[in-house]
Order: sequence, then structure tokens, then C-alpha cells
Amino acid sequence: MRHLAGLLIALCLLAVPASAQDAPGAWFEVESFNSGLPELPSRIERRTPQGAVESFLDLTDAEAYEEAAHLLDLTGLPENEQAENGPELARQLRDILDRKALISWRSLLERPDALNANAASSTAMAGEPQRSLLLGVLDLGNREAAIRLNRVKPSDGEPVWVFSQRTVTRIPVLYARYGPSDLEEALPEVLRGPAFWGLHWWEVILTPLVLAVALGAGWLTRRFFAMLARRARGRWSTVALHALRWPSVIAVSMLIIRLVMLNLFVVSNPFAVIIPPLTVIGYIIAFLIFALHVIDAILERLVTFDSEALADPDNNRLRSFATSVSAARRIIIVIGLAVGVGVVLAALDIYRTVGFSLLASAGALTLVIGFAARRVLGNILASLQIAMNRSARIGDQIVFDGAWCTVERIHFTYVQLKKWNSNRIVVPVERFVTEFFVNWSLEDNAMVVPIEITLANTADIPRMRERFAELAGRFDEVEPSDKIKTLVISQDAFGQLVRFQFPAPDPNSAWFLGCQLREEIVASAREFELHAPLPYLPQSRMDELA
Repeated sequence: MRHLAGLLIALCLLAVPASAQDAPGAWFEVESFNSGLPELPSRIERRTPQGAVESFLDLTDAEAYEEAAHLLDLTGLPENEQAENGPELARQLRDILDRKALISWRSLLERPDALNANAASSTAMAGEPQRSLLLGVLDLGNREAAIRLNRVKPSDGEPVWVFSQRTVTRIPVLYARYGPSDLEEALPEVLRGPAFWGLHWWEVILTPLVLAVALGAGWLTRRFFAMLARRARGRWSTVALHALRWPSVIAVSMLIIRLVMLNLFVVSNPFAVIIPPLTVIGYIIAFLIFALHVIDAILERLVTFDSEALADPDNNRLRSFATSVSAARRIIIVIGLAVGVGVVLAALDIYRTVGFSLLASAGALTLVIGFAARRVLGNILASLQIAMNRSARIGDQIVFDGAWCTVERIHFTYVQLKKWNSNRIVVPVERFVTEFFVNWSLEDNAMVVPIEITLANTADIPRMRERFAELAGRFDEVEPSDKIKTLVISQDAFGQLVRFQFPAPDPNSAWFLGCQLREEIVASAREFELHAPLPYLPQSRMDELA
């Protein structure tokens, strides 16, 4: 008995999907369906959504529009007009699908009830039969039109999948907006024929011509604004005209491409998907370039970014202000890029035109790009960190990796340092914030400069101390005098290592004073040595000591 009960339960469970397919809620019931059309050809498959779309595409490819009309819900037309208007509506719908609509074949299941057995349990229609499927959404200006497949069942027939009545009633309006333009209709038939990649021959020929015209118009626009900038008299008008040169190239080129490819002609789907977001990206880039030029001109009026001028000891506050302004510029760029990405995503209309599958792919791609660009993003955040904590400011004089440098620029991903010999050192920001360096300008420009010289063990140090104090006192920059010292810090067989140290007001003065005093110290030691019984400078060589 238990085995028999288990078998009955299993049979009941197996019967559930079949009963779901035949449930009354799995279709739209109609009294009559396309009764004005001729008899249905046997080669048309309408039992499943995928079969219906494939049949429609195959029939329209063969220009069998009379048969393709059976895949449209024509119940909104009088019976005596269905046979006459149905083929033309089928032809127009095929043009619309070719040019604009993206059919997601994954959503078109090979099941009569369109039930997705692999859908997650959290999905709204998980485990439920469907009677309407959304293929795409097209813009009609003040509203949108959905292209749908519906499962309908006439009272005297089996349920079938066809393009919905609502979609069919909107075909003329959609065709007027997205169908071939009058200019395209006037082209020879051979140019309107299919070429490759879903394009027509006229598109293959027109695309390079449009690109050439767009670039030529952009170049002429740049020349025009350059001429106006040369003739301008006001400062800000000159700045604005100079800033418009390159943005005008991009904006005019994008405008011509959009007008020709989307208005004068209506391109096929491969171009129709790419051109709108591409032109939006172009406009955003043009605006950002113009805005950055204007911002840079304003900042130049507010503060100088000349590292030589900023390195002046009296410009301590100016260095802090210049670094903060540079950071604000980078923040504006980041915000502008973020807004630009948002506008591009809005223009792409990912949710409706591409579908959730592409949205998931875009999310995965974002993760991959984010992982690959983590070092770049880390450098950008590190550059902002430098500006916030002011560990190094533009114009600060530092010792990095043993080199005396001036901080010249703090960019997004690297810091540009200028060496004393005018060579530049480019350091990644990530390294700059993780390795230590000596900042001579951070709190106070004043510093104590050491000069280390090896003298003979027989040298008279008190006499050298007096001479160094006299030499250092000759320079007005060396003060206070109580920081002028002479110290023996080490001694070995070669001699005694003596440190002569003196105060300096700033790093620049320290360098030149140190060079002059070192020369004077050596000269004094030689002078004393001429009149002394014992040497002041080391006399032994390495080979003699060995």
C-alpha cells in the first residue's frame, strides 16, 4: 500500500506542469482570431514564443508577408481589412525589428507556456506560466511603445503566440519614426540591399563619408574659434574662445554624425545602438574639456603654480592654498566624470533596451574593470590624501630617495618633482604616500646645515672652530650665531670627522652657503697647515694604510 501511495503522489506531481500549461490564466481568450486572413499555412509555428519569432523572421526574410501576417494579432482591424493591411504591417514590423529592437533569445523559451524552470525563486514569475513577453521598448517622444508577444486562444482553437494587438496598432507610428526616411527610400534598390553585419550597402558607403565630413567640419570650427580668439580684446572672451577650440571639434563632429545617421537616414540596429551613447559621450567630453580650460584660467588668476615662485620662504600660505586649489580641481574632475557616466548610462537605457541579462553582464564587467583599475583608483585617492594632510605641497622642497627636489605638480596618479639640475622625477602617488621623505618646508623653512669634513688627527680644532665662526659670521643670512658650532663626531686612522654646522633661513640659502663655507673651510685648513708643524688635512693614502 505504501508503494502504491508513493506512485500516486509522483504521478500527481508530474501532472502539475501539464495542468499549468492548460490553465485558463496562461493565455488571453478571444472570440475570434484573424478570421479575415487566408487559411493558416502548415509551416508556421506559433505554439511557443521562440517558434513564433523564428517563423516571423523566416517568412519576412523570404518576403512572404501574407503568411507572416498570421503572426500578428489583427483583431483590432475590421475583418475585411486584415488580408489587405496585414502583409504591410508585417513588413513594417520587420523593418522596425531590424533597425531598433533587440530580441533577447534567452527570454524566448521553447515552451508553450513560456515557463522558465531555471528562474530564481525570488523572481516575480518564478514557476508560473506566462502569457505576455516583452521584447523591447521604443521611444515615441512623449511616451514609449512596448513590443510584446501575447499568447491568445480563440474559442474554437488552440492557444498561439503572436505579436500583441497593442503592438500591431502602434506599428504605423513606430514605422514613421524608425522606418526608412524619404531620402533612404529615394536611393537605388541595390544600395538598400543587405551587406554584412546586419547593415545595408548605403550604410557601409555612407559611414566613412559622414566621418570625413564630421571631422572636416570640426577642423573648420576649430580654425574659426582660433581666429576669433586672436581678434578678441577682452581677457575672458579670449579665454572662452581658446577653451572652445577642441570642444567645438568634438561637439560639431558628434552633431553631424547624429543628424545624418539618425535623422536624415535611419541606420540599422548595430549603428542605432552605438551612435546615441557615443554622441552623448562626445558631448560630455567636450563640456569637460571646456570647463577644465575655464577653471584653469580662473585658477591662474587666483594663484600661481610656478614651483620656483612657490618655493620662496615667504610663500608658505600660498603653497598651502595652491595645493588645496589643485586638489579641488581634481575633485571637480572626478565629480564631472561621475556625472558623465551617469548621463551615459541614462542614455544607454540599459534596463529597457538591453535587458536584465546585459545589465548583469555590465555589473560583472564593472567588477572586472574595478579590480584591474584598483591601483589607479588607489593613486587617485592617495593624491587627494596628500592634499588633505598637506604632507607635501606644491613648491615644498624635499629630499626624496636621496635627491633634493621641489614639488612641482601633484597629479591624479603621480607626483612630479623638479631636481636642482632641472631634471624631473615622476613618482607614483601610491609610493609617495607609503615611503618617507624629508620635507624642508613643512613647518619652518629655517634649518641647521651640517658640513662634514675629515681633518688630520693633528689638526688644531679650537683654531678651526674660531675660523669657522668668523667665516659664517660674514654672511647676513647666518643667524642666530649661537647655532654656529664645530663638533668632532668621529675619529679613526684616517683622521677626525668634524661637523661644521650653521643656521640658514631656507633650503635654497642653505645649499649655496654650504658650498661656499665648505670651500672656505678647506682653504683655511691649507692656510693653517703652511705655518704649523703638524698637518691639518689627512696626509695618508689608502695604499699606505694598507
